[in-house]
Amino acid sequence: MTKAIDQVTHKVSEESLKEMPLHLHQLPEEISGFSLLRESTLSNKTMATHGFPGKSEEDYYNIGRITGYLREFASTSAIPQKKDGADIVAATVVHLFKDEKSTETWMNEVFINQFLDNIGHEVGENQKLVAVEKLEIDDFYYQSVGVRAIQDGEEGVLSTTVIDFSIGRLLGVSFIVTVGDHGRTELVTNLGLELERNIVRELLTTI
Repeated sequence: MTKAIDQVTHKVSEESLKEMPLHLHQLPEEISGFSLLRESTLSNKTMATHGFPGKSEEDYYNIGRITGYLREFASTSAIPQKKDGADIVAATVVHLFKDEKSTETWMNEVFINQFLDNIGHEVGENQKLVAVEKLEIDDFYYQSVGVRAIQDGEEGVLSTTVIDFSIGRLLGVSFIVTVGDHGRTELVTNLGLELERNIVRELLTTI
């Protein structure tokens, strides 16, 4: 079944990616009160413009990335309050790569290093990346990696827990942003596992 699913990912179109990231009703109970913040296609140009500094559109293309789709949610009550420990943003993303080797390269050579290489640098508007912790993630059917990143800025400390996992030439991502220095490994894992199930459901419709 594993090999069959991997093969099916080669039939995935850019259009079919849109149904893979989670919808509001699929979010875990802990963040079920969130509302849709944005959803959009993530082209390599968009990744280069809004991702980590120093990466060009050509860099993403050379890694083997083709495109992706993001669906992001936010807590309307938590964002203005900035209460310590409040989860304020949650999202799932699905990236499409040219082949399985490209997803492996991303996870093993790019994902963790892009965080580590930017410690001490600005990574967003008035936000500096101050610490990165690699997480041991083994709950997924295929390969998975995770990090917890701490950013500090004018509005205080934010922590982001991120998990990447692969399914053939697809890369799933789940993340949650929390006010203060906190970890959300279990919740982000649950978010990612629901994303994994949703991706497989969508893939099975193409068999």
